[in-house]
This record gives sequence, structure tokens and C-alpha cells, in this order.
Amino acid sequence: MRLWFTVGIISSLMMLSGCGEQPKVKIVSVEMVSSDTGSLDFRRMVKICFDQPLTGAYHHEILLESKDGFSMKGESLLRAATSDPNNPCVLRNLNNYVNKNSPPRARDLIDHYLMKGNVASVKVSIWGDESGEKGLKMDSKTFNNL
Repeated sequence: MRLWFTVGIISSLMMLSGCGEQPKVKIVSVEMVSSDTGSLDFRRMVKICFDQPLTGAYHHEILLESKDGFSMKGESLLRAATSDPNNPCVLRNLNNYVNKNSPPRARDLIDHYLMKGNVASVKVSIWGDESGEKGLKMDSKTFNNL
């Protein structure tokens, strides 16, 4: 009897707290955003849209391939914009994906090859975040001719 009571209390607490589970999101669209004016660091961006606004942190990976054969892979955390938390889209600077595995002069290559209209494919994968680690894979999609 005591065991059933304890199990019931623990189950009730887990249901009330939601176990910290994040809402599952789906990737809806990806758009390349280019601007040839302004700062060199903000010329090439990617806009990733989901079926709902993000709540909490999500881990994502992206693979970008140009029509000229240049490819780049990167990953980071995604969070809702504090200035617009109800927006289901996240705008990311492509320079944020430069890492130790990127080719030399990757920032210059991004500016030259990953502009709007010259991207052959973008593959985006997203996971729920569990203490900074990849958690449950939620979605993965490839978009072509951007």
C-alpha cells in the first residue's frame, strides 16, 4: 500500500512538472538572406522557420552546399529572439557556423559562394536540448535551390 502511494505521488509530480520536456518543433522553411551593403560580417544569413515559436534551447546542425561545389557544416544552439518571442523564424549569421573544421578563409568563401540564388542545398536537423547536449531528434529536412 505504501509503495502504491509513493508511486502515485511521484507520477503526479512528474505530470505536473512536465518533466522539463520541450515542445516538438518541425522545420517549415529555410531562406537565404543576402545583403551587399552594411557590415561584412552580416552579409550572408539564413532564416530558419518552424511550425511554432521556439521555447527554450534547441540544438541544430546545418549543412550548406553552393552550386559551385563549396560546402560548409556547422552547429549551435537556437533560442527564441528575446525581441520577438512569438516569431517562429530564427535568423542566423552564416559566420556563426565557422569552426575548426571549416576551410581556410571560410568567411571570405561564405561571402563569395553562399549568397542568395547560389545555394544548391541546405540540410537542417534539430534536437531537443538536454543540458547542452543533443537530446531527442525532432526533425531533419533538406531544401534545394535557394
